[in-house]
Amino acid sequence: MYNLTQPIVVGIIVFALSQYFLKLILEPIIQFRKLLSEISHTLLYHQQELLSGNAEDLKLYKEIAGLSAKLRSSVYLIPFYNFLVKLRIFGLPKRDNILLSCRKLNILSYPLLKGVEELREREVEMGVGPQEHPDIIDKTFKKGYIRNSQLVN
Repeated sequence: MYNLTQPIVVGIIVFALSQYFLKLILEPIIQFRKLLSEISHTLLYHQQELLSGNAEDLKLYKEIAGLSAKLRSSVYLIPFYNFLVKLRIFGLPKRDNILLSCRKLNILSYPLLKGVEELREREVEMGVGPQEHPDIIDKTFKKGYIRNSQLVN
């Protein structure tokens, strides 16, 4: 009887640990990766409207703002996020890059009815102007759009 009890207890512990890892760590990471692909899809699908600034449908801007909010909140669903970033196993971007991307998505979600200079000033006020991150923001910002909206790892 003793010989069967020990393997059963070990099996239950292994099952519980694997379910913990699956439900609390792996599934939120998969949802996070799906969200990144949804953001990429939305930006690429509506690229012409965003670059021209002629998007008359405010649903697009609301969708981008919603994706930004989901992106920011999804980081908090993943336990031990900073530790997992340092491990580089799952390819998670740094939290600072996520926050920067959320800011950029929010700026992109503003209707482009305002002048480009106002958007640029707002970026500088937020501390994410072209001087701070030249690799993310296109140097030809005067054209009125952000050319590279990818998350930086």
